[in-house]
Amino acid sequence: MCLGSLACCFGSAACSLCCACLPSIKTSTGTRLMYTFFLVLVTGVSIAMLSSAVQDGLQKIPFYKEICDSIGAEKCKMLIGYEAVYKVMFGMACFFFLMMILTFGIKNTKDCRAGLQNGFWFFKFLALVGLCVGAFFIPDAQLFLKVWMYIGMIGGVLFILIQLILLVDFAHTWNSSWLVGVEKNKCWFVALLLMSILFFTVAVVGYVLLIVFYTDAGGCTANKAFIGVNFTLSILISILAVSPCIQKVQPRSGLLQASVVTAYVCFLTASAVSSNPGEYRVVTNSSVQQSKPFECFQGSSTATSDKLVIAGGLAFVFVAVCYVSLRTTSEEERLTLHGKAPDPEEATCCCCCMAGGYDSGAVSESDKGGQQVVDDEEDSVTYSYSFFHFIFFLTTLYVMMTLTNWFAPSSDQTVESAYLNGNTASMWVRVATSWAVIIIYVWTLIAPACCPNREFPN
Repeated sequence: MCLGSLACCFGSAACSLCCACLPSIKTSTGTRLMYTFFLVLVTGVSIAMLSSAVQDGLQKIPFYKEICDSIGAEKCKMLIGYEAVYKVMFGMACFFFLMMILTFGIKNTKDCRAGLQNGFWFFKFLALVGLCVGAFFIPDAQLFLKVWMYIGMIGGVLFILIQLILLVDFAHTWNSSWLVGVEKNKCWFVALLLMSILFFTVAVVGYVLLIVFYTDAGGCTANKAFIGVNFTLSILISILAVSPCIQKVQPRSGLLQASVVTAYVCFLTASAVSSNPGEYRVVTNSSVQQSKPFECFQGSSTATSDKLVIAGGLAFVFVAVCYVSLRTTSEEERLTLHGKAPDPEEATCCCCCMAGGYDSGAVSESDKGGQQVVDDEEDSVTYSYSFFHFIFFLTTLYVMMTLTNWFAPSSDQTVESAYLNGNTASMWVRVATSWAVIIIYVWTLIAPACCPNREFPN
């Protein structure tokens, strides 16, 4: 039963599992899941390199100190910390960049390079490991780390911008899809109204909780400013979305898109204020004024709550990496970035999926009774291979910058301290992201009026 599944590791056969009881899988889906597995695996290794538990565990290994002393303590330090993460992520970024070049221009699976995309997983895994290990032998490490940090910042920001564009388009597509349903059944209007109320309620409750737990009467000026500005901007874009001037050029603009953007901005605001490391306040003690650090978080912290925060933060990183990468690399989303995405023709309950089914194509079943594989790329590729690897290249840079405190990496930083103590760099990145998504959404509303000679999707 395992022979058919192992064929994809050493040849160009489609990837599948050995269990026949599993539902069938499309060739394109199996391939993207395998690359996502590579990405998640290396991300997990990077997190381990930043974990204080792993670093403490290394100290307990017998003869570890003696080995480090014999080969040089600095070489042992290369295996942990943000420098190690930079190098491991450099190897993975090189892997996806090379795959992007090798798969450029592939139009159908008859191309000899298509097998390189969909098979030979064992050899690609060896290449990935070799690139990650080889990165530790790069000379002049300090210059490399500095240059690579700036490259990572550019790639990470580009990744964020692409995701924000797709988020806003997702909101517009969802609203347009359900408005199509309203024309046939008024129940869709009720559903649209309920979802809008739900997102607005979540946002309002979120802002109230942020005020209660992350501000106080004595200060926390930055948190108050972020919460106040973003809440005000959310109200303004909601009014703008249903204003007569916008309705004239964007008849399908409504509160659902505004509610989705408002809820996401609230989430980014919460991430920003929770990343705020605190502030210094002047206090008078025995007629002596002193500047002391104060945390803005008003709740209580325990060992259990700290573990939940760390686990929740890491889980969000993994889920976001998997979902965002796979969602971004679909053909529909690629057309969205080029401004060519078609308008929905039918309402669907699942706003993440297109209406209707798909042509299953040829189904190949392993002679040994393995999982069925649907060949959905028999005539042409269902997504751009090169664009897929470009997005994963940017994802790698985004994960690297997220784990290493963006433009302020620290040699003593751990993944636990990043989620519990917060840092100014992450705070400003999240604040800037919240403002960017508002700007992009406002532009989608006013663009038809500003550029009347261009056609925009409704």
